Amino acid sequence: MKEESRRRAPRVLRLSPHFYWPQLAETSWPVKFDAIGGMQSQIYRLTKALDDLGVEQVVLTLDIPGTPPRWRISDHTEVRGVRVPVLPLRSRIRGMVDLNLSWALGVVRHLVKHRKRPDLIHVHCSGVIIPPLLGWVLCRVLRVPLVLTIHCSIIVTYHPMNALDRMLQPLARWIERQAIRAATRTITLTPRTVPVLTKAAGRPASSFAVLPDVIDAAGFAAAATPDAVADVRQRWSVPSDRAVVGYIGRLAREKGWPIIIDIAEELRDEPVHWLICGDGNERDLFEKEVAQRGLTDRFTITGYVPNEEVPAAMRVMDLMLMAPLHEEFGSVMLEAMAVGLPIVAVGVGGVANVLDDGELGWLVPERTPAAFAKGIRAALDDPQWRAKTAERARQAVLERYDLDQVARRTAELYDEVLSER
Repeated sequence: MKEESRRRAPRVLRLSPHFYWPQLAETSWPVKFDAIGGMQSQIYRLTKALDDLGVEQVVLTLDIPGTPPRWRISDHTEVRGVRVPVLPLRSRIRGMVDLNLSWALGVVRHLVKHRKRPDLIHVHCSGVIIPPLLGWVLCRVLRVPLVLTIHCSIIVTYHPMNALDRMLQPLARWIERQAIRAATRTITLTPRTVPVLTKAAGRPASSFAVLPDVIDAAGFAAAATPDAVADVRQRWSVPSDRAVVGYIGRLAREKGWPIIIDIAEELRDEPVHWLICGDGNERDLFEKEVAQRGLTDRFTITGYVPNEEVPAAMRVMDLMLMAPLHEEFGSVMLEAMAVGLPIVAVGVGGVANVLDDGELGWLVPERTPAAFAKGIRAALDDPQWRAKTAERARQAVLERYDLDQVARRTAELYDEVLSER
């Protein structure tokens, strides 16, 4: 975009209830209000990189406690927190399920008040109904092109987690299909979803683009200084005489926290310590189960860790575990690959794609405690495998998931969409 300074950059309205606020790194994330995950960091990284390219953006995200109502990243980019309070609806599995509706109503109120029509709308969807529904409606009302990024497809990836989920699935899939049909471009994170979505929505493959999650690998790894690593090890009292198997992410059902405890039971007689970095609406259940099983001395549960401290936390670990029920990509894997942390994972969703079918990590054959325990033992007993895999993964993340390359391709995609219009 900077090279074409005489040509006005497109005005992009970016819509996502999920966004990482660096202002909260020094305090805490209001997890009971909004459980943080990798999607927040990904959208923040992409927004910043597009800003560096001169793309004009307004980001409308959820107004959460402790964040500014308006944040100007630069002359090009403004982030606003929006929300219209509605009757609170809480779920053990999903947390505060009313927040997506509250955010969507806030988006509508903002657009009615400011009446500045964008050149295109880019909506980030995460396996729930409201964002694709909002994008579908707004592109028709405002008569501007729609770009969707499907971080977790309702049709392809998401698995219902309770009876209400199962009841709503037909409606949710229908809404995702309508949004894809209305979109000029639909972005997926891995190529595996494209054939299914083209068939489901009746859209040509040319209307899809595969743009993965991204990372500034060198910058991320550089944050894991020896002092930072020593600080987190001491602060969290992580033992140095045992292998450390880690988990980083939300403590939520879909991320697989119950099986972590089952795996720990399988490894009870092994010199293994568990470092759990994250928070979520089921953290209390996780901690209660650990205590009831007599495994408290085997676990360090840190709570929320800001993204700025994640590199150091990963350097404390010997292995990272990925055991989700469903996962479109799992951007935390890119972070582990960037710092040379080997991964033991189950190949659900796009996980196997990211790990090159086992070339860049240890893929267990089935999602069972015994299979994970066997994989962890084998990986810990083979330092040569860990070293070689870590090096291959570092190279792969530099070559395939470069933040600047994906940001430039996204900016080009915006230009393509507008030229087609």
